[in-house]
Amino acid sequence: MNLKNEKGITTIDVTVSIILITLFVALIAVLIYNVNKNSDSMERRADATNYVINAIEEVKITNFDNLQNSEQNIGDTGYYEKITVIDYADLKREEQSEQDDSIISGLVKKVTVEVSYKDGDTTQTVDLSTIRTKYD
Repeated sequence: MNLKNEKGITTIDVTVSIILITLFVALIAVLIYNVNKNSDSMERRADATNYVINAIEEVKITNFDNLQNSEQNIGDTGYYEKITVIDYADLKREEQSEQDDSIISGLVKKVTVEVSYKDGDTTQTVDLSTIRTKYD
């Protein structure tokens, strides 16, 4: 006669099951959190890229002589725009060791648009440059 009854579940079976279910739920929760965080970050970067592209398009239709440096918040969006205009002749003069009088100022400008935004604790930046000529 066998006195040992093997029907039913023991406390150890229940404990192991609860631990496994808890680990699985925690893993899924962390995975969902990371996906949402990355999705939000990618959406903010895409928005910043769109702001940069729109600003570059504005630069392209602006009169050459009216191009100037500017800095501004983009509405209440949390994005900050900085436009830097540099005369191309000044860039060339900086690169050369000796003075070159053949470089004429005011014909070509390099325009850089930079949009920055906060992503968590860090500041992220998207920038794009274009070259404008006086007679384009």
